[in-house]
Amino acid sequence: MTSGKITSLDAALAVVKDGMTVGIGGWIFLGQPMALVRGLIRKGVRDLHLVPAPGSVAPDMLIGAGCAKKTACVFISFEHLGLAPNFRRAAQSGAVEVLEMDGPGIAGGLRAGACDLPYMLIPDLGTDLPKVNPGTYRKARVQEGGRPLLEVPAIKPDVVLLHGQQADEDGNVQYFGPSFFDLLLAQAGKHVICTVDRIVPTSTVRQDARLTKIPSAFVDAVVVAPYGAHPGASPGLYGQDETHLKAYVAASRSEATFGAYLKDYVLGASAESAYHDRIGASTLARLSAGDGRP
Repeated sequence: MTSGKITSLDAALAVVKDGMTVGIGGWIFLGQPMALVRGLIRKGVRDLHLVPAPGSVAPDMLIGAGCAKKTACVFISFEHLGLAPNFRRAAQSGAVEVLEMDGPGIAGGLRAGACDLPYMLIPDLGTDLPKVNPGTYRKARVQEGGRPLLEVPAIKPDVVLLHGQQADEDGNVQYFGPSFFDLLLAQAGKHVICTVDRIVPTSTVRQDARLTKIPSAFVDAVVVAPYGAHPGASPGLYGQDETHLKAYVAASRSEATFGAYLKDYVLGASAESAYHDRIGASTLARLSAGDGRP
């Protein structure tokens, strides 16, 4: 049963088709929309163009599962756990086209998309990006002032995947920590899907309105997905699962071992509840207590 903008995971993902541009929110291990990512992999979509905020396991898993054809990204990294294995392997082999960008480029493109403009001006920071990615970074046709400017084209994702901590039935999504690029992605995206760990009454949202980082006007669907950011963290509710992240990195070092990981944790878990069973109630409880360490 649905109410307001609340819907099921499968119903929300029904709008995602092969070849679409998909924006992915969060930041490294924080707020990664992992329940939606696992759902997309089970759905079997292909040839996606990924536009992740600086991320880790969400884009890496989609790439490793063969769902992506291209990605425009600042970086995809597991930070202290090393490089993103699936992303690195696909980039080196050419299986996925990588369009290198920086933070100002991604932010400028999303702002242009949000404002329905063809491009946005950003400062020329003197990098090699105009040479490496000339289709995105162009010398501005108008130069004013003493600082060189570049043009970056609008980024308008067909679908944006986000994860917040709580929302009401109207789709006002609240964050207990930073929202990073999530609001820009929501403003620029054509269709926005948010998972949240819990639903709260609208009265609760109104009592602490400052936490509402994604207003309902920008949200098309809300999916209730407890632990929907696992193995990443959902700030204020649970920490990242270091043990699982390490196991993921180890399993991703070859296509064969990663295939076994997907079979166990994604394709073999037909619903998020089955995924929770595989992770274990004791592990999830420990993470909720704020201890993401082994």
